[in-house]
Amino acid sequence: MKRGLAWSLVSTLCGGVGSLLLTPVLVHRLGAVRFGLYVLILTLTSYAVFFDFGLTWAAGRFFAEDFACDRRRNLAERFHTLARFQLGIGCCSIAIAILAGPLILRTVGMDPGTRPLLPLTLAAVSFALMLQAGLAASLLRACQRFDDAGRVAALGSVLLPAGSYAAVHASPGLPPLLIVNALVNAIVLALYLAMTRTELRSEQVVRWEPRYLRDMAPFGGWSSIGRLILVVMLQVDRLVVALLGSVAGLTYYAVPANLASRINILGGPFANIFLSRASLLHAQRRGSELAWQHASARRFLTWTAAAAAAPLVLLGSDFLRVWIGSEMSTRGGAVLIVLALGYVVTAVASLDAVTLEATGRPDLPAKAMLAWAAVAVGSVVAFAPALGSRTVAYAVAGWLAGVGFTNVVMVRRVVLTRPWGENGPFPVLGLIGSSGSAAVAAWLVRPFVENLLAALLAFVVVGGTFAVVGFFSILNEDDRGLVGANLRRFLPPFGMSPRGAASPHPPIQP
Repeated sequence: MKRGLAWSLVSTLCGGVGSLLLTPVLVHRLGAVRFGLYVLILTLTSYAVFFDFGLTWAAGRFFAEDFACDRRRNLAERFHTLARFQLGIGCCSIAIAILAGPLILRTVGMDPGTRPLLPLTLAAVSFALMLQAGLAASLLRACQRFDDAGRVAALGSVLLPAGSYAAVHASPGLPPLLIVNALVNAIVLALYLAMTRTELRSEQVVRWEPRYLRDMAPFGGWSSIGRLILVVMLQVDRLVVALLGSVAGLTYYAVPANLASRINILGGPFANIFLSRASLLHAQRRGSELAWQHASARRFLTWTAAAAAAPLVLLGSDFLRVWIGSEMSTRGGAVLIVLALGYVVTAVASLDAVTLEATGRPDLPAKAMLAWAAVAVGSVVAFAPALGSRTVAYAVAGWLAGVGFTNVVMVRRVVLTRPWGENGPFPVLGLIGSSGSAAVAAWLVRPFVENLLAALLAFVVVGGTFAVVGFFSILNEDDRGLVGANLRRFLPPFGMSPRGAASPHPPIQP
């Protein structure tokens, strides 16, 4: 699991660097209006995920149970049934793009001379391929093949920005850019399918079996509600911003919002990994092992997510100024800071949400999301006339933080019912000390942030300061041993054997 997380970290870094280099190119080559249109098209075509009724997310848990109980035929039939089901969802995405996409885009103020049908169709095809790739990746993680899934994800994170950069330089239009998206998703899907052949072998004929869909429906129903709320809060927010302001003004929200969401890029993949691991441990009734791995993973996610958030919170406005321009800093600086704070909470708490789901309580995270969504929507209605589109950022950040803290409390009350400090107290003082050290570092380097290179170096200094201090004040001795052991394993040229500190709960080997 740790090696899979290492590959997720590689994928995160590659995607972050790619986005860092690509975003200003897209904004300048496409212009604010067409870049906003690009964001809206990708958002609209992804709404077809509603039609999967949560079964795609549920697959990770049920694949892991089939694998843990050695039900190979069930595993193969469940995968093939879901793959065909997702093919239908992909067709729905294309239909939505063709039938409803142009009307929605005109409603939010699209230029009447724009012809969005081809870009919408290409984005829908890309989304359909991404769905299939996600299903194959879930199967690999459920079979504890975290390394294989992580390597392909890392490759995709390199190919996508590189191909997009080439496409936008060849032509400033949207179709070449979206063709690259589809091609990269097709390559990733092909690699995943090649890796899953071993797991899908069965001596008996594998057929379409709707009973698997019915078995997963109760779990998937709650997951679908949670996914619906997630999409509304983290994608419809762009539509609300466009309606409160303009499509051009959406750029000044979408760019900092996308940058802030990078904090959760590690939390998202790790949640997928931990869903498979927690489902397997729960199926094998290994509760103490689950509690130990949860505590260790929570400290690790706190360390990494907060280290990623510290530069954005402390130097975010300065970075936007030298990265894209002073107007982006003025209009998007507050959005970046407040959303970064929200995303760091949800990155850590994503572990608690998937633990609840893996142990059979998907209703609890969904109910928390619904309750806090009502608070967020009420805040937008009440304060939008005075604060404008910035209200959306404040509401989304509050929703992220509220849901996160609620899941932290619920997982302790429902699943990990042992005393809070039994697996080691949460290092609150270490987190405060690391944050204070990063703030001092930011104060020292801020006067030198005069260009993009200086801003990146300042980010490294601030984030590195937090990471170094947090390595000793947030992680415990066992955590540091595991990190060191996996670094040695991940860097074979040094010839070091993968050994870590002794622990009463050694990590499970796939």
